[in-house]
Amino acid sequence: MRYLKIHIQKQKGGQLIYPVNYQSEIGDYAQDHLYYDENGESLLLLLIEDADFNDKMIRDNVEEVDEYTATQISTDHETKTETIIDEAKVRRLEIKAQLGMALTTEETDALDPSKPNAAFGTTQILADRITPLKEVETAKVAALQAQKAQVIK
Repeated sequence: MRYLKIHIQKQKGGQLIYPVNYQSEIGDYAQDHLYYDENGESLLLLLIEDADFNDKMIRDNVEEVDEYTATQISTDHETKTETIIDEAKVRRLEIKAQLGMALTTEETDALDPSKPNAAFGTTQILADRITPLKEVETAKVAALQAQKAQVIK
């Protein structure tokens, strides 16, 4: 996976000005993205599969960063939020708590977003999506290699 940090100009009125031929030469290959502002500058972070990357993508206002930097950008500029996955379960827990009833271990676990049967979850940020995207990329490469091996036989 390759990570491109793109500096985007803003016109008066907030319209974004992308680098020349951005969409056809870079944007169409993005697997995921993050728009963010840093020190008053508008930036875009793109994730591009290795197979789709080419050196022509690096130009004025476009720079490649490593995975650590891409992850750091995401964690610095995005916020995870808690979401309710099972509202009925949350309501039952709320009623039991209001009545002063003891919660079972399973019910207590439902309050923890990291548990498998949780009533709550958290949204994903770009940093959370990098590993699954890399796994998909690896699977594609393995399938292509297997396909090529079959053709050679």
